[in-house]
Order: sequence, then C-alpha cells, then structure tokens
Amino acid sequence: MDKEIQNKTSRLINETRVMTLAVSDKDIPWSSPVYFVFNDNGFYFFSNENSRHIQYAKDQKNISASIFQDADRMDEIFGFQMSGKLEKVSKKTRYLVIVKKYVAKFNFLEKIFGPQIVKNKRFFLEKFKSQLYCFHPDKIFLSDNSKATGKRSQINLNNIT
Repeated sequence: MDKEIQNKTSRLINETRVMTLAVSDKDIPWSSPVYFVFNDNGFYFFSNENSRHIQYAKDQKNISASIFQDADRMDEIFGFQMSGKLEKVSKKTRYLVIVKKYVAKFNFLEKIFGPQIVKNKRFFLEKFKSQLYCFHPDKIFLSDNSKATGKRSQINLNNIT
C-alpha cells in the first residue's frame, strides 16, 4: 500500500466516527450505525445486547460492516467494506483500555457525564444498558473512487494506525 493511501486509511480509521453493521436473520436484513474506536485490528463499539443487530449477529458466523468518509463528489468516496465476526468483550483489562480510547474519541461523553464514565467500570451498562463488542474483520476491501482503475482492493490493516 503506498504512503498516501496508508495515510488516508489511518485518517479514516481515526477520524470517522460511525461504522455501519449489516446483519440478517431468516432473510430479514438489518443495518445499524454505531460509534466505534479502532484498537489492535478490531472495531469496538457499545450496544444493548437486546438490540436487533446484536441478536441477529449471535447466530451468524459472519456479519459485515463498513466505514466511509463523507464525500461531496463521487471521486471522493473512500472507505472500507468488511466481513468478519462479532465478539462480546468480557476481559476487564481490554475493556478499560477501550473505554479510555472511546471516551477520548467521543469527548462529549465525559463533558456530559463527568469522569465517572471512565472510573465506573459498569457505567455504560448502568446508564445505557450497553455492553462492549468488537467487530473483528477477516476481509477488508478498500474502496477508493479517486483511482482511475482498481478502485476496490483487498487490504490488511496491520501497521496502519
């Protein structure tokens, strides 16, 4: 991957706030936007375990997700289309690392709820009835409409951020 694409990819991961998850159950599709942070090749987000996208994903081997930057023109479309697995995060040490990263990215949360959002390990569960999940992509396709040819290519995110 050339340096310019690597930089754009890193900015996409770090500056984009919303990832769209796509799931289905008995031929009923569903998509859900979620705020995310990226860490160790995983896309982490909070969600209620009874939400449709979590319930549908439970019985699926794979789900899909995408993140794209906002674009005013077709040739500015840049983002990822991904497939992978969903995991509920239960390891406390990883949970604390991700919460700190999440609150740093979405700093309005600490402004609204104060430092308890990081200090109280059960804050998201108690306040929003939300658990921490990780989307682990196994296939990632980069869509880059600025290219004349080869607008879509499979990539690996190792050493990007």
